[in-house]
Amino acid sequence: MTTAEVPSVGDLLAERYRLEEHVGGANGYRQLWRGVDVLLHRSVAVVLRSPGGEDAAPTMTAAVAASRAHVDSMVDVYDAVDEGRFAYVVREWVNGSSLRGVLEKQTLESAHALELVASVADAVAALHEGGVTHADLHPGTILLSEDDRVMVTEPRNEPGNTQVEDVRALGATLYACLTGTWPRVVPAENTGLADAAHDEWGRVLDVDKVVPGLPAALTKLTADLLDHAQTPPSAAELAVDLRRLAETGGAEPAAAAAATPTSVLGAISLGRLGGGGSADSPPAGMKRLAVVAAVIAAVIFAGVVTSAVVFGDDDDPAGAEPQVTGEDTGADTSDAAGETPATAAPTEVALTADSIRVVDPPDGDRDQTEGVENVVDDNASTGWTTNTYRGDANFGNLKPGMGILIDLGEEREVASVRVQMTSAGATVGLLGGAEDPGDSSEGDQAIVDGFSVLAEQVPDADTNIELKASGETVRYIVVWVTELPTVSDGYKLTISDINVFAR
Repeated sequence: MTTAEVPSVGDLLAERYRLEEHVGGANGYRQLWRGVDVLLHRSVAVVLRSPGGEDAAPTMTAAVAASRAHVDSMVDVYDAVDEGRFAYVVREWVNGSSLRGVLEKQTLESAHALELVASVADAVAALHEGGVTHADLHPGTILLSEDDRVMVTEPRNEPGNTQVEDVRALGATLYACLTGTWPRVVPAENTGLADAAHDEWGRVLDVDKVVPGLPAALTKLTADLLDHAQTPPSAAELAVDLRRLAETGGAEPAAAAAATPTSVLGAISLGRLGGGGSADSPPAGMKRLAVVAAVIAAVIFAGVVTSAVVFGDDDDPAGAEPQVTGEDTGADTSDAAGETPATAAPTEVALTADSIRVVDPPDGDRDQTEGVENVVDDNASTGWTTNTYRGDANFGNLKPGMGILIDLGEEREVASVRVQMTSAGATVGLLGGAEDPGDSSEGDQAIVDGFSVLAEQVPDADTNIELKASGETVRYIVVWVTELPTVSDGYKLTISDINVFAR
C-alpha cells in the first residue's frame, strides 16, 4: 500500500486484492476499482471508502447483510475489510450493463419494467430482513448481467436512511424504467438521467401523461409510491404486487378492477389481509429472467452488444457502454423446404502459446513480444503490454497499429472474439486471413494489407468487449489495435485475455 491517502494501481489490499483500474468515484470518500483476487485468479470489484473505522461501520454492517442475503438479484459480496484509513468491500465483477445504460437508449415496456423492479425489490427485502437499508437505489446501481439476472449493487446503509425511503426509490426506479427520467421527489446521487417533468405546481407528472396509453393501475401504483403522504408497503409485499401486475402488462385483472379500490397501495394492503402473495408468483430468488433477456436483446437490436463492464458506483466508467461490431443482415437462411437448417453452436477454441504472436508492422521495432503468451492463460492478472507511446494515441503516428495473430489450427468459421483489457479507451477490431505471411516486418505489413476485416473497429472500447465476426471462414485472425488508451505518461495498452469462439 502506498503512503498516500488513497490507493493506486498495483496496490495489494489484504495481501490478496490487487487494484487494476480506478473505475469511478472521487479520490476520497468512495471509490470503485476493478481488481484481481490473486489467490483465486478472478476479477473483482473493490468498493473503497475513506476513512475506515467508525465512519465505515454502516458499510461494513451492510456488506455482511448483503453476503447473507442469498438472493440472486443481489451481487455476491466476497469480503469486507476495515484497515482504519480505508475500508473496502470486495464483490463480484459483473459482466453486463447498468440499467442506466439501457434507459439512456430506450424505456421499457410495462411488463418488463414491473418484473425488473420486482427483482430489485427481492434484494431490498432481503436487506431489510437483515436489518439494513440500501440507501443508494437508482438505475446506476442496478445491473443487467450477461447471464440474464437483474442484480443490485452492495448497499451503503447510510445512517438516517429508512426502509420506507428504499421502497420509494423502488417506485422512482419504476418511473425511470417507464419514462427514462428520474423523479426528484426521491433524492438520489447522480442517477445519470434527466429530471422527470413537472406540472405548473411542481408535481411530478403521472407516467401516463409522459407515456400515453399506460394502464391506469400502473399509473396509480407509481404515483402512490412517489407520494410522501402515502404509507407504502414493504419491499417484499411490493414485489408480489409488481409481479401480479406484470402478468397483465400493468392493467388490473377484471375482478380487481370491478372492486375499484381507492388506491392501488390500498389494494396491496387488502391482498395482504387476504393471505399474501399468489401461489403462482415466481420465487423471490428467481435467477434467470425473461425480462433481462428481452432488455439485452432490445439493446443488441439497437446496435450494441453486451460486454463485460463493471458498474455500481455513482459514476459509470467513461464510455463504458456495451459495444458491437458486425451486423445481422436479416437474410433468409431457410432451405428449399422453408425450414431453417440446424447451425452448430460456436465453441471456444483451445489456444496455446504456440498459437499466437505479436504483429508489429513498419515502422515497428518488433521488440514488444514479451508476455504475449499471457493472453491465452485464462488469468486476468497477467497480460501482454505495449510500449508507452507519446504524441498521439495512434502509436505515436509511427505505424498503422499493432495486433496479436492467432492460429486456429485449421480453417474455422469465427463467431466472436472476447478481449479483456486493463483499461478502457483503445480502438480494437478483428482481421482474418488464410495464411500467415511470416513473422517478419514485411510479413506483418502483408497482414495489414491483405487480411480482410472480420469485425469493424470499436473506438473507445470498454475494458471487456466482444467482437462479433462476419462469419467468414479463416485459419488466422488478428486482434487489431489502432489506438491506445491514455496513461499518465502517454499511451499504452495491456491485453489480459483473448477468447475465440468458432464453428
